[in-house]
Amino acid sequence: MLWFNRKERKQKMEFIQNYVPTSKAQLLQVAMYFNKGDISKAQEMFDFYSKNLNLPDFDPLTPTFMQQVKSGASDIYTWVKENQNDLIQGYEFIHSIIKNKGELPIIQEPPSVSPLPDINQ
Repeated sequence: MLWFNRKERKQKMEFIQNYVPTSKAQLLQVAMYFNKGDISKAQEMFDFYSKNLNLPDFDPLTPTFMQQVKSGASDIYTWVKENQNDLIQGYEFIHSIIKNKGELPIIQEPPSVSPLPDINQ
């Protein structure tokens, strides 16, 4: 019986060392579990572990499937809107390759810009 208690204590200590709480409610539940429902010991353990932690009261809600789909579609729409000119240029480039039967189009160099005057003069 003594061996079982040592093994159980060792498992509990390993769990506590690796435990990363995400909310005060979750931390309080774990404290209640480890102290087998003893409220005063659980509160003492909770206070000890939570005194330097800035945790929310409850875990944040995970978004529903439809909220995730809506967010993803909004992100894609925003990305396409921001990169619209690049996408159009890419489309026109591919279209010109197809139109010229596989030959690459001649890309004209941009007009040369005269150098800026020296500001030290």
